[in-house]
Amino acid sequence: MPRNAFDVEGARRIVDLGYPAIEPVHRDMIQAMRVAESPAADVFTDYFAEIGTPGAPAVAEGLHREDCWLRHRLFTRVLPAWPDAALSSLRDILTLVATQPDAYDNDVRCLELLARRDLAEVDWLAQWLQFKRARWEERNDLLNRAADVIQQVKQANTPNP
Repeated sequence: MPRNAFDVEGARRIVDLGYPAIEPVHRDMIQAMRVAESPAADVFTDYFAEIGTPGAPAVAEGLHREDCWLRHRLFTRVLPAWPDAALSSLRDILTLVATQPDAYDNDVRCLELLARRDLAEVDWLAQWLQFKRARWEERNDLLNRAADVIQQVKQANTPNP
């Protein structure tokens, strides 16, 4: 495995061995992809985007993790590159992720992916989208209230000349 997040050469040496030789380290590669701003993780991300179905078990495990950055990499760079057959093998975990709140909007990205690839019932997707939109409105109200309180505190703490 690479020495650190910037060891692109180490990551490339692994990827250059190719599938199936590196299948035993797929999990470790997925684990390395959780690091933001990592060129070594980018090498692994590109590998999983290209390999498709053989990478599905490790990607599924990555989707099960509570790591929003890893999921973000998977939803923005890996899964959109996969053929429908490879994605269909992940249908169960994708429908689970779609129902969970997630930073970086991974849950909404998942809803979109499921719809684009026709991997879930459209009415079910529409209901989840409606639910998430209502939660967003509540969250936006909460954000506005917090902003108001912060502004009030700032004004109260600002000395008058």
